[in-house]
Amino acid sequence: MSVAMLMSGFFAGEDYYIERLRSRGVGVAHSLAVLRSRGMRGLRRLHMRSGLPGYAAWFEDWERTVDGADTIIVHASDLSVPVAGYIHRRWPRKRLISWYWNPAGPGSDPGLVPPGTGEVWSFDRGDCRALGLSLNTTYSFRELGDFRGRGEVDFLFVGSDKGRAAVLADLARRLEADGYTYRFCVAGMSRRTRDRYPRLEPIGPIPYVEILRMTGTARAVVEIPQAGQRGSSLRPVEAVLMGRSVLSLTSDIRAERLYDPERVFIVGRDRWDGLEQFVERASAGPVQDIVDYYDFNSWIRRFDDGGVPL
Repeated sequence: MSVAMLMSGFFAGEDYYIERLRSRGVGVAHSLAVLRSRGMRGLRRLHMRSGLPGYAAWFEDWERTVDGADTIIVHASDLSVPVAGYIHRRWPRKRLISWYWNPAGPGSDPGLVPPGTGEVWSFDRGDCRALGLSLNTTYSFRELGDFRGRGEVDFLFVGSDKGRAAVLADLARRLEADGYTYRFCVAGMSRRTRDRYPRLEPIGPIPYVEILRMTGTARAVVEIPQAGQRGSSLRPVEAVLMGRSVLSLTSDIRAERLYDPERVFIVGRDRWDGLEQFVERASAGPVQDIVDYYDFNSWIRRFDDGGVPL
């Protein structure tokens, strides 16, 4: 099928994703025009939430991209709901998928998509069960294997605080006590949080490609899902595509195709005294069928094959 992807503009890795998608022959654009001014972004948000006419003025120029595709996938958020509605009215015969790659919450509510406005899919099992959505995994690209390097640190976390600082600090303390190396790079910490948890490394905005380089030189990636999340986030997928292991703080990861007890250690479920053996295995290299499964091409095919069973 011929596919057009409308990106959200809210993901730091979109430049990399757009480059890779175009290399696969996918038409790509941002659903909304990229605005540098915070004031203009605020004005757009108010206008699009108001229900007043004329909101299409905020769209990027993607009509030719959409017109030439059989299937349109919108990386969905609250702000993209009018985009999906516009596409549905303008091209009612095209297949339209609103793809939720964040769990349901403020700014990302699949319930706002009006019934009959195409299909609504999510990576989150809990949201799919609660809201009647279709389930697919998150996705990335097999080319991430190019970032794999020599393991320089045992455990890596790169992400936003989102209330996770205390958990990360406790994990860092346990790892340090047992002689493991780690880098826990956390964005969005307040000054008080930084002072309280000195084992965490405060970071500002960081290029996505740099995150991939860091992941490629870690033996294992730490996964702490957002509160309420019931689906594998991007970090574990990046790790398995590079042949790295995952240290997870949720047993929900057992429902994912990437789960392998040899490569995924679940804190609170697996015996802590088995961590040393886990780290020794952590640079075993990628497993080809897992790489194939999470690669973009397989992700696209799953939309035709009924997605992932709940």
